[in-house]
Amino acid sequence: MNAIWQAIDRFLRHSPRVRAAMKRLGIDPAHYWLLVDLFGTLSDRRELPGHLGRIDMSLGKASWWFYILSGLMTFFFVLAGMERATYFGVFMLLSGFLLLTTLLSETNNSLINPVEGLVLAHQPINGATYTSAKLTHIARILLYLVPALNLIPAFGGLLLSAPWYYPLLHLAVGFAVGIVMALLCCALFGWLIRFVPPARLKSVGFAAEMSAWLLYVSMQFAPSLHVKLHVTRWLPAGAAPRLAIGLVCGVISIAAMTLGLRALSGDYLARVSAIAHGGSGRKCRPRRSYLGASVARLCGGPSARAGFDYVWRMMTRDWQFRRQMINVLPILAMAVAGAQQGVRISPFSAKFTMMHVWPHAFGFAFLMICTALPYGLDRKGAWIFLLAPMGAFRGFARGVFARLLTLMLAPQAALFPFLAWTWGLRDAVLFLAYSAAVSAVYLALELRLVEGVPFTRQSDGLQNPSMMGILFAGGLAVGIAVALQYFLIFRSVALVAAVTAALAAAAWLIARSSLGSFEISIRFHLGLLTNETKGIYTEVNG
Repeated sequence: MNAIWQAIDRFLRHSPRVRAAMKRLGIDPAHYWLLVDLFGTLSDRRELPGHLGRIDMSLGKASWWFYILSGLMTFFFVLAGMERATYFGVFMLLSGFLLLTTLLSETNNSLINPVEGLVLAHQPINGATYTSAKLTHIARILLYLVPALNLIPAFGGLLLSAPWYYPLLHLAVGFAVGIVMALLCCALFGWLIRFVPPARLKSVGFAAEMSAWLLYVSMQFAPSLHVKLHVTRWLPAGAAPRLAIGLVCGVISIAAMTLGLRALSGDYLARVSAIAHGGSGRKCRPRRSYLGASVARLCGGPSARAGFDYVWRMMTRDWQFRRQMINVLPILAMAVAGAQQGVRISPFSAKFTMMHVWPHAFGFAFLMICTALPYGLDRKGAWIFLLAPMGAFRGFARGVFARLLTLMLAPQAALFPFLAWTWGLRDAVLFLAYSAAVSAVYLALELRLVEGVPFTRQSDGLQNPSMMGILFAGGLAVGIAVALQYFLIFRSVALVAAVTAALAAAAWLIARSSLGSFEISIRFHLGLLTNETKGIYTEVNG
């Protein structure tokens, strides 16, 4: 794939027709290729985090996962003898949805987090050239992911008695869907940059990035919403009026997309400074927090409250962490959907419901949170922790753990009134106590994944090679735990109480060990930072 991309790159750089077409679109070819090379160099240095299309290893891994997914789906669809039209429609919808989520994330990260834009804003570069160079890596994403999602299904369609030209048709439509999704994402952020104030643009962009998953979740909660709203009654009965309505909607969509792209190319560079500093100049008003005061009294004084408040503030403002949390949405959505479906049936009723999986869903969600917690965009500010005495990090570690535990238990506590009303007070108290103990065990184990002070390390953009093994082993353990809950534990109230007490004791012991390791990890990484600082001055003096 790299050889193909290099051949395409050489052709585009040296083709007179391509240069003439770029000039007609308002793109300066010389500035464009200089910017493309600059962004590629910054990405190789890991100074542009989260750009999937600029990191070959991450893009290659994502492609291989999509090849496996599409191959498995093709095998089962062919084995089931699915109709060709349904087969084609399923893969086009899947490609459109996955490409939309990926391209929304990449476009948002490229345009709404312009870390290099402040340096280039004073240069004589027009907006069309800059945004085109900024979004060039989206073409790499399409070149990798569209074949990954459609190559195997395209040839698999021949096993469903499709004509010989079906693979070419399937791939052509797949690339067309990918191009439409890319243009849609760029136009969407063009409209946002044009009308949303810069101080709110990052929050709105984050919401836009989540929109695809929110749409999916809403469809899960209301699968027959179009039937309830009687959409067909609002449409005319004849085929010709419906075709006219479809053409009008298509023309309006094309016009909106074109105007959004023009707004993106025309207004972006003039607003890049305001976007980069959006919301950073607002003063933070000190607020009295009784929860923080309680953590300070119970966990180690002011240093514990510092860790408690620090983690929450950085979670809500760090760009890279907030983007990583989008991966948690499907898990939380399944937990909420499971609670909605099984919340009226007590787990003590000898019936299996999704509430048996409820405690473990939060454990998996916080596995991703703890994995992403060490990394942040404000890593250069880690020097400020060198000013704190080393004895303060014991309370700091406890404060971090207290904040994570609070975030894990808050949704479960919010469910207590409804469970008490539906199940009865005894069943609700026992279930939530059991769930809290299970959650504490999960969090105590997952705290070992947080290495160093949170948000003070640079992400390399690559996945941890042991993470897949951890996820597989964790999934197997969760399956065994759910089976034990259903067949053994929740058949006796006394046994649930005993297991809850045992899990609470285990969580306390594991948390003590994990907090000690976390404190040592903080000191170790700060020691490395001290040695790096000394090395700079030693090199200068040498």
